[in-house]
Amino acid sequence: MDIMMPLLSICMPSNRDLSRSRKSIESALAYAMRVGAQLIVSDNSGDLEKRVFFEGRSSNLRYIVSPDQDASANWMRALSGADTPFLLPMGDDDEIRFVDGREPIDLAGLPADVAGVRPTTEIWTASGGTLTTETFTIDSMAPDERLAEYNRKAEGNNSIYYSIFRTDLFVPTMRLFVEAHPTNGGYCDWAIVLSLFTAGRMLHDPSLVYRYDLGPWANDLAEMQASQYRKVGLPEETGNFLTFLMFLDLHIFSLRPSLPLLPEERRRVLMMNCRVLLADFLRQVPQSPEKYDETVTYIAGLIAAERNIDSIIQLSILLTDCIQPGLKDRYVRFLQAALNA
Repeated sequence: MDIMMPLLSICMPSNRDLSRSRKSIESALAYAMRVGAQLIVSDNSGDLEKRVFFEGRSSNLRYIVSPDQDASANWMRALSGADTPFLLPMGDDDEIRFVDGREPIDLAGLPADVAGVRPTTEIWTASGGTLTTETFTIDSMAPDERLAEYNRKAEGNNSIYYSIFRTDLFVPTMRLFVEAHPTNGGYCDWAIVLSLFTAGRMLHDPSLVYRYDLGPWANDLAEMQASQYRKVGLPEETGNFLTFLMFLDLHIFSLRPSLPLLPEERRRVLMMNCRVLLADFLRQVPQSPEKYDETVTYIAGLIAAERNIDSIIQLSILLTDCIQPGLKDRYVRFLQAALNA
């Protein structure tokens, strides 16, 4: 009898103890058993009770006792275990479930121009329950138009990051990020997702629900954003440069030769990135002069007057030193790594 090989890996780095991660892991395991997927948990919590509870629990569960104390390394350990064509990244405070009566999308039959499949996403808090539900797709046929489409539809929420993606798109992007990005900041998830959308459309699977726990983000958005910068050693004022850094990161991610883009498609992606994200930052600088010093204002003016994309990037990398001295050299190395990825 032929044994069906799984098409999907649910990849979960887990640092919470058993009491705080049990519901999440059990929901993922129930879903994996329902659809014939595999769940990969890379556990660096050091909680022996958790290990005893889950290790060997199911043939659908690959439980890794991770020695990595660094969150990024543990994340890559979970991802690197994915040997299936598709994967779903998942946090160990979130939950997923299968909706009975809904037909799941056939992953094996997806056209080549589809980068992934998004679930029905529930934005949830412990105190308020489900706040909003998202099901929007990314349908544009052209890579650059998909960037503009997501910018219109996302409305400040990047929960679509927790979707099913092609493994050969997601893992190399995350490996470049973890190994070469100047900060490895959590704020980079927007640029990562946008770069994946350049590779293909996103469909919707109504049989999969992903409950995203807002946690502390629900109470103090400004403080949580500032904490993302503090965690990676950046000044809290880095938030004034958010769209600028998103622009620069997306540009560099989009340069990867392994992205399935034709030269003209790549050029149009880079130009759309300028029109959407860079233009937003260049508008902010004169509108809020109290947030930017003279050097930033001067370099931003040079960028605004420039029409050559390579010169724009050179000036943009120079500008990163205004955020933090030494950041420029780290961005140069990131750019070089992307060109070889």
